[in-house]
Amino acid sequence: LSKKMVAQRHGEKQFKAWRRGYDVKPPPVSSFSKNYPGNDKRYNKYLNDVRFSVRETLIRTIERGKFSKHRKLPKTESLKDCMDRTIPYFTNHIIPEAVNKGKRVLISSSENAIRGLLMHLCEIPEEEIVGLEIPNGLPLIFDVKSKCVKLLDDGTGRDPLDVYNFGKSANYLFRPCENEDGTFDEECSLLEFPDVTLAPPQNQKLCEPEEVGV
Repeated sequence: LSKKMVAQRHGEKQFKAWRRGYDVKPPPVSSFSKNYPGNDKRYNKYLNDVRFSVRETLIRTIERGKFSKHRKLPKTESLKDCMDRTIPYFTNHIIPEAVNKGKRVLISSSENAIRGLLMHLCEIPEEEIVGLEIPNGLPLIFDVKSKCVKLLDDGTGRDPLDVYNFGKSANYLFRPCENEDGTFDEECSLLEFPDVTLAPPQNQKLCEPEEVGV
């Protein structure tokens, strides 16, 4: 089903709770759904740190007519479930192995994983995470020292918060930067200036075209 169809069938409130809530899981998919990760060959081939499932092993064995071990992969999950996997990896590996050594880290992941990481880093309350939107494909910079999120300057001079939709909980992302003494810099900019400027968002009209005489 499309997002629109799910919202029509179950109601906008329930749909938003499934899609943006913290610990609300949508209905699980079946063992034979194309959306079940257990039917993705990449998981079967490369995943080796998840325990095997007796139930799924039995289902696959009957289906294929021969013994076929199958790992226990999630058929549904909430943001909390996603964070239970990603946050320990971030704190136990990325922080000590990269951040604490002064390295810059690039994280490219699904929107849900990014939302969970920002919820952790920016201390967003559970009841407020439903109001956070992450624009697709937009680079976000988190400064671990000042504990604030910044955006790359796209060269247009526009306020990014007027261009991109971060939802009602955007204030948790773009708080004043924290100084070393624990105070806050109320005048810090939310823009980070790269060596090269980024192309402006598509379909954004930046200026009126010049009139051309014939």
